[in-house]
Amino acid sequence: MHFPLFCTLVLVLVGTATAGKHTPANDEFKLGDSIKVECAQIDENGLEVTGPNGIAQWIAPTCVETRRPLTVYYGRDGPIQCSVQASDDFQQTLVSSLQKPLRCRVKRNHLKYPEYLEMYIRFQWVRGRGGTKRIGGNFNGVFHGQRGNLVAASIYPVVDQALPETVGGVSTMQFNLRWYEGMSVLMANKRHEEEFIIQPVVALMFCILTACFVYVVGRVYVEGSVIPRILREAKAKNDPDNKDDGDTEAKKTK
Repeated sequence: MHFPLFCTLVLVLVGTATAGKHTPANDEFKLGDSIKVECAQIDENGLEVTGPNGIAQWIAPTCVETRRPLTVYYGRDGPIQCSVQASDDFQQTLVSSLQKPLRCRVKRNHLKYPEYLEMYIRFQWVRGRGGTKRIGGNFNGVFHGQRGNLVAASIYPVVDQALPETVGGVSTMQFNLRWYEGMSVLMANKRHEEEFIIQPVVALMFCILTACFVYVVGRVYVEGSVIPRILREAKAKNDPDNKDDGDTEAKKTK
């Protein structure tokens, strides 16, 4: 393989390596983007409330901790907590949903008319301190993203863990979240691998690119300057006319 062709291939590889990290489009979620969790409103009979057009009315709990709707963050693992006051409109839905799983949804992307991913959350009665009966508030959440789009989600109760206390009519929910890229790779691990694998590859490519640059500059200098000068000198030494002229000049000097 000719070296210039090799350098061209290196340039292509460098471009490919630097583009290895996916750059989210405007309609795709980026790391840390907020995603609101909302659920179908339930009446006291356990039926979904619908509007005049027959479409379900969606409602999100307003968390005491943040004074914002219940929100998850794209690619961010870890626990989040949301406490709902008794006066919140979601409280009625929460109590009524004990009869059957509550239908909830999250946006899949940032499209102007976004698609939604539905999931069902099961709320249960549990025993609190002193044997009191209350709504269970511990959940695990698993979310799967694919290049900035949500492709799967599930939130399910965990009943064998310590329960958050209910104080002054406030129902507290805790969610332990895990995010996956695709079906099996933790997003946290994927980011870690990108930092410690992609960067050394790029560094190696730039070293090779530097060698290519030195080769090209050296070749231009040698072919454009050194070789023509050597040829002129060699021609001057081997030219008979130049030799006779040199002898004549030497005689005149004597």
